[in-house]
Amino acid sequence: MDKVKAVKAQLRLQQWAERISECQASSMTVVAWCEAHDINVKTYYYWLRKVREATVENLPVSALHMPTEAHQEPAHFKKLEVQSPLPGMQAAVIIHLPQAIVEVTSGTDQQTVEAVLMALKSVC
Repeated sequence: MDKVKAVKAQLRLQQWAERISECQASSMTVVAWCEAHDINVKTYYYWLRKVREATVENLPVSALHMPTEAHQEPAHFKKLEVQSPLPGMQAAVIIHLPQAIVEVTSGTDQQTVEAVLMALKSVC
């Protein structure tokens, strides 16, 4: 691909990345947003895939994040005991994640909070 085509492709990808961000920032569904902007839904999803692929290609690859088979550390797990809060007790901290909601009540010991945060760090 010559330089002009490469620049044109990069510009188009950037424009679609901006459109996709705009759609995701709106309170509209993808279908409604596409209709409002006169964009075919299949075209939107085509470019969403292209933007994601380009993003993944640009991520830095580090030996720390991708250990080889010979250097791979064994997984370590820690058992967490989950207790239901006492009736009338409210959470001091609430963390909303796409997969779960974490509530930490006042009086929770530091070791439990650290264990939960370390587990979240490895998941997120």
